[in-house]
Amino acid sequence: MTNHMLDDYVILDFEASSRWVESWPIEVGATWFEQSKPNTWSSLIKPAPHWNKQDFDVFHSATHRLSVKDLRDAPEATQVALTLIPHIAGRTVVCDQPDYIQHWLAKLFETVHLAHTKPVTSFEEASKELFSDEGLRIIDETLSGQAEPRRAGPDSARLASGWEAALREQNKRFTLEDSPSNP
Repeated sequence: MTNHMLDDYVILDFEASSRWVESWPIEVGATWFEQSKPNTWSSLIKPAPHWNKQDFDVFHSATHRLSVKDLRDAPEATQVALTLIPHIAGRTVVCDQPDYIQHWLAKLFETVHLAHTKPVTSFEEASKELFSDEGLRIIDETLSGQAEPRRAGPDSARLASGWEAALREQNKRFTLEDSPSNP
C-alpha cells in the first residue's frame, strides 16, 4: 500500500535578517511531497529595496553563516516569491516556528503584491494530525538524531525526513497486516 497523505503539505523554513519586528527573509527553503517523496528547493533572497537594511543583525546571521555580501548576487525577492508560489499553492504550509514563518512569508509575498491568507501550521500540530503515537515517536527519534543545519533548505528537508521515516514504518505495518498468513 502506498500512502500519499503527505502530498497536501509543504514544509517551509526561512532564515532572516534578525528576530526583530522589522526583520526580513534572507533565505527560504521548501520541502513538498509528490507521491509522498520529498522534493526540496531553496534560495537566498536579495533584500527588496523597501526593506529596512538596518535590520540586518550580523550576530544573528552568523549562526546561518550568511552575510549581506552573500545576498548581493542572490535572486531578487520578487523572483523568489514567484518561484515559491507553485511549491506552496494548494498545500498546507507547515513549519517549526509558525509566527516567524508567517511574518517572513508575508514580507516576501508583499514584494509581488500577494498575501498568503491561510494560517501556517506548526510541524508538531500537523504531525499529531497525520500520525499515530508510534509515528510521533519515530519522528522524534529521527529528528533528535540529526543536527539542525541552520539553513532553510536543509532545515525543511530535515523535518520532512521525520515524516518520511514515520510514513515508511506506517506503510510497512499496513503491508504486514494486509499480507495473507502463512499456512
